[in-house]
Amino acid sequence: MLSKMEMNKLAMQESVALLACPICGGELIFNEPHSFVCPKHHGFDVAKPGYLHLLKQAHKTKYDQALFESRKKVIASGFFEKIIERLTEIIADINKKEIVIYDAGCGEGSHLAHVVNALQEMGRNVRSVGLDIAKEGVKQAARDYPGIVWTVADLANCPNQAETADVILNILSPSNYQEFKRLLKTDGFLLKVVPEANYLRELREFIYVDEKSSYSNESVIARLAEKLTVEHVERVTYKAPIAKALFADFLEMTPLGWHIEADKKSELLANPPEELTVDLQIIIANRAHLL
Repeated sequence: MLSKMEMNKLAMQESVALLACPICGGELIFNEPHSFVCPKHHGFDVAKPGYLHLLKQAHKTKYDQALFESRKKVIASGFFEKIIERLTEIIADINKKEIVIYDAGCGEGSHLAHVVNALQEMGRNVRSVGLDIAKEGVKQAARDYPGIVWTVADLANCPNQAETADVILNILSPSNYQEFKRLLKTDGFLLKVVPEANYLRELREFIYVDEKSSYSNESVIARLAEKLTVEHVERVTYKAPIAKALFADFLEMTPLGWHIEADKKSELLANPPEELTVDLQIIIANRAHLL
């Protein structure tokens, strides 16, 4: 039986044509036992437990292992289940023998892994690459979800070949639409998920006392439309139960919980809401009619 490291290395070898040197953009080839090199001899070793560090230079982020562990627990509870189901349905409509998916801002990998697993259960052939600048998240993804290509990468300089993605997932994450446009096949599309007005409304009203209890995504859509053509927009809204024992993890993973005052945080943890509003917008965008 293959180890996680071996499963991940095999996935990299099978998908090497999707990858590019982050320094010169050249094609990567695999060199035994565990490195990838480009024609200009830039080399990248497979790190334990099986991910590639494809950054021009090291980046330090505020996202630590505790945040990603909390994120995984919340996702595993089914909090985002309906949005992931809808994204999977959209991707499943693609009429191709093989679907190539990039998750730009994959974090600790749960969203991408769940989508890929669901598609494979439908009998679909999927190749997938997760990209995130936070090494701790990618390291955890490689450990928890072997068989996917996990890369530490900068979304402003994605280490992937042009026109190789059928789908780019971008879930509650920063974007670089110029890069997404470069990576998409001519018939590929971006699936971007952004908060709608009532997303986590219960938390916003408690923390901000109506000062910032709603969220507007108009500026996000405007920036996206400068580079890509918006094909379809839909809203997914539901109430998600959240266990009291999981609420500290929820505050750890969401930016809303990072700057909350200590007394308010204690009050919230002592008596958390039993459910939260999930109100998200799915934007489907493609390269059509754009130069």
